[in-house]
Amino acid sequence: MKNLRKWIPLVFPAIVIVLLAGLLLSRVYRPVPADVPQVTIDSSQAAGHIGITAEVCGRVTSADFAPQIGGEPTFLNFGEPFPRHHFAVVIWGESLHRWDVPPHRLYADRDICVTGTIREHRDKPQIVVSDPGNIRFRIR
Repeated sequence: MKNLRKWIPLVFPAIVIVLLAGLLLSRVYRPVPADVPQVTIDSSQAAGHIGITAEVCGRVTSADFAPQIGGEPTFLNFGEPFPRHHFAVVIWGESLHRWDVPPHRLYADRDICVTGTIREHRDKPQIVVSDPGNIRFRIR
């Protein structure tokens, strides 16, 4: 017990300093989540924002589940039906279990907004989505 009383005056200030430093750093350092969109755009503008994390909004004009293709993707096409679409959302088969309703049924002919990094695939802009939280219905 005597040894413990001897160490308390030495350890207690160190604990207080560490806690205060943690509190200060939590107020100063705020990392930005990766999926925070830098811009909100219409799907027709996506080609001009390749490499940007964006929220892309528009009407799904065709929605297809393609189990015959490797990876079993679901395609949500905007603007016009495939192959004349101007933007696409791809949801790979390994992520489909996260949706209660198959995405090609849930989003067909609906106005939605999708958040993610816009990439180019075969000269068309697209976002790959693996979580339903990255897609929301757009209310006009």
